Amino acid sequence: MNRRQLLGSATIMAASFTLTAAAPVPGPADAPRTYDAPAGKCTVAVIQAMVAADTVIESAAPTAAPVPHCRIDGYVTTTDPGPNKVRFRLQLPDKGFNGRFIMAGLGGAAGYVPTDMQIPNGNAILAGFAMAGTDTGHSGEMLDWSFIRDNPAQSVDYVHRGGHVSTVAMQKITRDYYAVQKLYRYHSGCSGGGRMGVQAAERHPEDYDGILIGAPGRSTATMLMFMWATKQMAREPGAWLSPAKLGLIEQKVTAQCDALDGAKDSIVQEPGKCHFKPEVLQCKGADGPDCLTAPEIRTFKAIAEGPKYPDGTRITGGMPITNTAAGWMSFLGATPPPWPDSISLKDMARTNAATIMGHVMSKAYFGPDFDYFRDFDFNNQKQFDAWWAAADRTGFGRPSTADLSGVERANTKIIWWHGVSDAGPTLDTTLGYFRDAQKSLGGSAARLDKVAKLYEVPGMLHCGSGTGPDDVPDQLLQTLIAWTEKGVRPGPVVTGRGPSRAHPIFADKNGPTTSGVLIPTSKGADRDFLLCPAPQVARFNGKAGGENDAANWSCVKS
Repeated sequence: MNRRQLLGSATIMAASFTLTAAAPVPGPADAPRTYDAPAGKCTVAVIQAMVAADTVIESAAPTAAPVPHCRIDGYVTTTDPGPNKVRFRLQLPDKGFNGRFIMAGLGGAAGYVPTDMQIPNGNAILAGFAMAGTDTGHSGEMLDWSFIRDNPAQSVDYVHRGGHVSTVAMQKITRDYYAVQKLYRYHSGCSGGGRMGVQAAERHPEDYDGILIGAPGRSTATMLMFMWATKQMAREPGAWLSPAKLGLIEQKVTAQCDALDGAKDSIVQEPGKCHFKPEVLQCKGADGPDCLTAPEIRTFKAIAEGPKYPDGTRITGGMPITNTAAGWMSFLGATPPPWPDSISLKDMARTNAATIMGHVMSKAYFGPDFDYFRDFDFNNQKQFDAWWAAADRTGFGRPSTADLSGVERANTKIIWWHGVSDAGPTLDTTLGYFRDAQKSLGGSAARLDKVAKLYEVPGMLHCGSGTGPDDVPDQLLQTLIAWTEKGVRPGPVVTGRGPSRAHPIFADKNGPTTSGVLIPTSKGADRDFLLCPAPQVARFNGKAGGENDAANWSCVKS
C-alpha cells in the first residue's frame, strides 16, 4: 500500500474531473451583505465597553491606509499560569465590510503583532475582511523559542491559549462594532502559522468556520531533522553539499523523473515515486563539478532518508529529493561549516536556518550552554528520552493529537496544503497527520473527507517559492470560503505562476505588503497548475507545448 492509499478514501470520486477553476469568493449576488462602520465608534472608550474585564484596549485610531479603517490595539491578560499579556491588533474597514473575520497565523515562534497577512500575502481589509492578529503572548525574534524554557504562561499562550483568547475578544469587538451577529470566521497561516491553525482546530474548533493550514510542523521532530541534517553536512571532511552540487542533483533528479506525470515541464509531481540513486553521479576519479564524491553521496543519502532512533525506527522523514538547489539551501544555507553557535537571525549570513533552529530548540530544552553539534548524540536513546521529556516539561514539542472530532461537531471546514518539495516540515508529516486524523473519526475516510481536504503542491518549497504556483493560499482560501458558506465541495483548483497567471486576493495596488516574512516568487515562465484534492494527482492529457495550460491536465487517482 503506497502513502496515498494510506491517506485513504472511502470512494474515489472519478478517474478524472472535468476541469473547473477555483471556486470564487461569493460575489455581490450571493455574498453576505456588506456593512459600513457607524461614525464615532473608533475610540478607546467605545471599544473598551465591548470587551471583557480581562481585555485592555490601548488604542483605537482611524487609519487611512491601505484603505480607511479603525486600527485597534490591545491585550488580553491570561492567568493560571500567568499573568501574561497576549497582544492583538484588529483592523476594521470603514466601508464594505463583507461579514468575514480572518486571523493571521504567524510563522516560526511568532512574537510580534502583525498588520498584514503572511498567507495569503497582503492586508485582508483590502478585500473587505476584518483582519486580526496576535503576538501569541510574547515578543521576540521569529525563530526564538527560548521563552518556553522558563515561562509556562508564555509557553501555553504560544501553543494555543493566546490565539484563542485574542480571537474571542476580537470577534466580539467585530460583531459589536458593525452590530452584526453572524460572522464567517477564518484562520490562515503557513509553517508556524499553520501550526496555529492546527491547534485551533484541535483545541478550539468553535472559534472558526474555516481554517486554511499550510505546511505546519507537527512536533519538534522537525528540529531533530534539522539537527541531523546539519550534523551530516559537517560529519567528515568533504561532507558538505555546496549549492552547485545540490543543483547538479536537482538537474539529474528532474531529468529522471520529470515525465512521470506525462509532461516534460521540469516539475516532478510526486517525489515519492522518483527512485533516484545518487551513485550514478559518483566521481570516477578526482572531485569535479559534474560528479559527487563518496562523502557527498553519504551526506545526500543520510539527509534524504532522515533521522532514526538508535533501534532504527524512523523519527521523521528526510528532505525531499526534488528542488534540492533552492529547497535544501533554504534551510541548510550556502555557507560551509563550521557555523556559529547562534540563535539570532542576525547571523543568518554566517550560518543557516536549520542550525539556528536546532540551537534555539535544544537550548530551550537543555539550557543555554547546550551545543547540539557537540552534545547531542543520535546514537544515544537517553538523549531522545530527555528531548521528549523536555517537550512534556515545557508544554511544546509533542506531536499534535490529530483529533478532529471537535471539528466535526463544530462543522468547521479545513483545507490543508503542503509543497511536495518542502524541506522543512515535510509532506510526510502532513500525510501522517491525515492518517491519524482518520483514526480520530472512527477510521472513516468519508467522515474525514467531510471536514478536511489536502492539496499537495508540485514544485513548491516551504510555504511557497520553488518552481510551483505562487497563489496557492489565495485560491484555496476562496475554495474554503465557497465550501464554508455555500457548501461547494472542494475539487480541482487552478493556480498560477507568474504575474499573468497568479491572482493574489489581498494585493495592494500601491505595492506589496507582508508581515514579517516575504516568500520569494517561484521561478519559471508564467503558467497554470492544476491542484487536486488528495489522494488524486494531476496528469497531463494534452499535447506537447500545452503543459502551461490547466485545461490540458486532469485529476486522476494516483
